[in-house]
Formats: sequence, C-alpha cells, structure tokens
Amino acid sequence: STWSGMQAANLDKLDKQSAKEVQSFIEQQHQIQQIQAIVGKITDICWDKCVSKPGKELSDAEKNCLANCSERFLDTSMFVVNRIQQKTNPKKEK
Repeated sequence: STWSGMQAANLDKLDKQSAKEVQSFIEQQHQIQQIQAIVGKITDICWDKCVSKPGKELSDAEKNCLANCSERFLDTSMFVVNRIQQKTNPKKEK
C-alpha cells in the first residue's frame, strides 16, 4: 500500500537503530490491533453463547457462563501472545 511505501521511505532516512525501534513499535501496534479485534470477537461469541435473551439483569448462570468464557479466552489469548513473542524473539525462548 501507499502508506507502507511511505513508511519504508521514511525509515530509510533514519539511522539503523532508530529505524529498528520504529519498526518494532509499528509491529507492536499491529499486534495490539489484532488483540483488540480478537477481544471484540470473543465478546460477541461469549455474549451469543451465554445470553439467551437480554433483560434488565443477567442471570447467575449467564454471569457464570460469561466469566468462564472470558477466562478461557484470556488463557488462550495469553498463550497465543506468548507464542507470537517467542517466534519474533527466538533467542528469548527457553
């Protein structure tokens, strides 16, 4: 895309360390956007799975279902994030 081309052209004007830092920041922001998209998706999934018909309050069963669904999602998300970090920084892997 044009933006990527502009980014690459501007990165060429920076010294190598600064360019590396900017590139790392861009990659981190991209990962944050991906995680936010996943959070939105899982919110939709858990809501659809757990809430049959919205009312003034959630039932105890709905609350428990949402909590369990969210916890499973967070555990999975942390696993995925850790794997991404291991792949982008293989020297830190044990």
